[in-house]
Amino acid sequence: MIQLEKYDEIYLKNSWRWLNDPQIKSLTDTSEFTQEQQKKWFESIDETPTYKIWGVSFNGGPIGVFGIKNINDLERTGEYWGYIGEKQYWGQGLGKIILNELLKIASNELKLESIYLRVLVENNVAINLYRKFNFQEISNENGYIIMQKSL
Repeated sequence: MIQLEKYDEIYLKNSWRWLNDPQIKSLTDTSEFTQEQQKKWFESIDETPTYKIWGVSFNGGPIGVFGIKNINDLERTGEYWGYIGEKQYWGQGLGKIILNELLKIASNELKLESIYLRVLVENNVAINLYRKFNFQEISNENGYIIMQKSL
């Protein structure tokens, strides 16, 4: 069973491992960062109103992270990002559950009117998932597809 949880130090530690895996780093286009930089970022997230983050667990164990960044209260928009860091859970349909939960939160709790995302053009698995959720391609720039969905 999938559960959304507070992003805590357990997720922080796992995120370090996940985002330093070469395959995940490539798919998420993650820049280099130090553990000190990560800790400083972690300490700032509760005071950042334009950024929301959740840990994802499956049967009690952390498997990934997702969030909404660049939340714009005036335009009622935000940018989705997320990943499943435990590769044994890839391809099992969990991304659909996570994305469905994200859309509920964005619409019902954050009162956003649209959500957008950036995905690497070669990340076909993610692109196909977003299309199933009726995200529309709005631009293609610098190796990324920008997709948007009205809520």
